[in-house]
Amino acid sequence: MLPKVKTLRKGVVVYLLLVILFPLLLADSYYHSVGVIVGLHAIVAIGLGLVMGLAGQISLGQAGFWGIGAYTSAVLAAKYGVPPVLGVMIGAIVPGIVAFIVARAIAGLQGYYLAMATLAFGYIVQIGIAEWESVTGGANGMISIPPLDIFGIGSSEVSMYYLVWGVVTLVLLFSLNIMNSRVGRAYRAIHKSEIAATSMGVDVAQFKLSAFVVSGMFAGLSGALYAHYMGILDPQPFGLHESIKFLTIVVVGGMTSIWGALIGAVVINAIGEILIVLGEHLPWLKGDIDTIVFGAILVAIIMFMPEGLVPRVRSWLMKSKGDTRSEIRSEKVEMETVS
Repeated sequence: MLPKVKTLRKGVVVYLLLVILFPLLLADSYYHSVGVIVGLHAIVAIGLGLVMGLAGQISLGQAGFWGIGAYTSAVLAAKYGVPPVLGVMIGAIVPGIVAFIVARAIAGLQGYYLAMATLAFGYIVQIGIAEWESVTGGANGMISIPPLDIFGIGSSEVSMYYLVWGVVTLVLLFSLNIMNSRVGRAYRAIHKSEIAATSMGVDVAQFKLSAFVVSGMFAGLSGALYAHYMGILDPQPFGLHESIKFLTIVVVGGMTSIWGALIGAVVINAIGEILIVLGEHLPWLKGDIDTIVFGAILVAIIMFMPEGLVPRVRSWLMKSKGDTRSEIRSEKVEMETVS
C-alpha cells in the first residue's frame, strides 16, 4: 500500500501546482472563466464517477440535480435575501434529499431501465423549471442573482476560479478517501458482482443509495456555484445535452478513476472550446454540433477504450514497470477486506 500512498501524494502535489499556476500562466480572463466552468463540471463528474464507476449504476439525469441546486440557491438569494453562502449549502442539501427519494423509488431497477428512469427524471426537472414561472421565471429565466462574495473571494474571475477549484479539491480529497476506504471497496465489489458483494455481507441497497445521494449533492453544489457565478439562469443548460456531456466526461476520463473525472472534464471542455473556435470559421460547426461530437466520442471510447484514458495510461505505466502482478494481489486483498 505504501507505493500507492506515495503515488497518490505525488498526484495531489502535481494537481495543486497545475491549479495554482494556471491563472498565472494564462492571464486572459477568458481562460479564467473556462477554468471555472471546467471546475464546476469536474465536481459533477466526480460525483457521477462514484455512482457509475464505483457503485456500477447508470445515471442520465445528472443535469437535473445540477439544475435543482442552481435554482434552489438562486431563488433563495435573489427572491428571499438568503446569503449566497447559505444558499449554496442549501443548494447542495436539497438535491441530496431529492436524490434519496429518487434512489428509493428506482431501487429495483437495473441496466437500461435504470438509465431510462434517470433520463426521465432529468426531463421532469427541466420541464418543471420551465413551467414553474412564479418561482423560477420559466423560460425567461432569472436575473440579478447575487455573486458569491466571501471576504472578497468570488468578486473577480481569478478569485472565483480559486474558489471553485478549492471546492473541487475538497470534493476530490473526500472522494479519494471514500475510494480507499471500506466504503470504496464495497462500492467496487458491488460494481464487479452484486451477488458476490451480498455474499460477503455488503448491504448493496444501502451502498447504492449512499452513492446516489452523494452524487446528487455534488451536482447540486456545482449548480449552486454555477448560478452565483453566471448571475443569470434559464432552463436550457439543465437538460439532456448537459447530462450527455457529464456522462461523456466520466467515460472518457475513466469511470473507475476519481482522477479520470478531472481529466475528462479538462479534455471534453477543451474539445468544446476548439469547436467554438472552429465554428467561427466553419458555419456548419455551429449549433448543437457539440452534442453530436460528444456522442461520437462516447461511442468511440466505449468501443476502443472502455476503461477510459486514466486507467489506460495507468495500465501502460504498470506494464512498463512490471507491476501487474502486484496490482492483482492488491485487488484480491481489497475484495477480502470488504467484509
